[in-house]
Amino acid sequence: MKYRIKRKIKGTCFILPAFLLHLTVIVLPALSMIYYAFTKWNGLNAPEFIGLDNFRRMLQDYDFLFAMKNNLIWMTIFLVVPFIMGLGMALVFTKIGKIQMVFRTLCFLPYVVSATVSGKIFAVFYSPYSGIGSFFERIGVSALADFAPLGNEKQALYAAAFVDNWHWWGFVLVLMMSALHQVDTSLYEAAKTEGANGWQMLVHVTIPQIKPTIIAYFVFVIVAAFTTFDYVWIMTQGGPAGSTEVFATRIYKTTFINYDAGYGAAMSLSVCLLALTVYFILRIIQRKGAREE
Repeated sequence: MKYRIKRKIKGTCFILPAFLLHLTVIVLPALSMIYYAFTKWNGLNAPEFIGLDNFRRMLQDYDFLFAMKNNLIWMTIFLVVPFIMGLGMALVFTKIGKIQMVFRTLCFLPYVVSATVSGKIFAVFYSPYSGIGSFFERIGVSALADFAPLGNEKQALYAAAFVDNWHWWGFVLVLMMSALHQVDTSLYEAAKTEGANGWQMLVHVTIPQIKPTIIAYFVFVIVAAFTTFDYVWIMTQGGPAGSTEVFATRIYKTTFINYDAGYGAAMSLSVCLLALTVYFILRIIQRKGAREE
């Protein structure tokens, strides 16, 4: 009995510093955000309680609603493009033997590069002065000489998303390869015996067998899409003319540049609740599907 008590005390003492740090840095500020969301506060003076005024203002805030649209576009891109690339290349790499390790490593390398480094490199690449556009101008390809997507309101968001895709898809590749290695090969042999072609085996064998991994990927991407910040801020800071504003950049500017911390807290709380709602809906759908199977 004494041994068990000592063991519990040691375990508690071991995790206590991390718990206190998490409580101080994460939990308490998050709880205080809930209170500040109902106040008018500039981050310096005493907050003034105003009830639901911040949330009413949010529903009429064009910039916030535009940021929501951009987050939905970002989410759609990441639900489709990295998944297709990752699964497609994983299916190819699993059929090429030991040399797959070389290609898998090369594809995974961008994932270990920090967002700051990747963003700055591609910002230079997209630059009209030092980027690919100036290169085409020097070699006489005038049609591509003006290529500077970060300065184009219609292209900037997709240009930033491309860089994040370049960074992210290698991880998706490794994730899908891990899932494919768990598929029972006897199922493929049975499908071939029945005369199934490659597409039929993909749809009726591969995807059903890796369905839990696919669902987990979709849940992660949907939740993460609400908090995307790094690549957009590093490459465009929400510009040009606010065309790449997302939730996180809008909240950052509102809180730390416009000194409207109360309204920023209300937007943060709304985004958190929206992400949690989507997460729980997906979890319910996943559990319902598991029970039906």
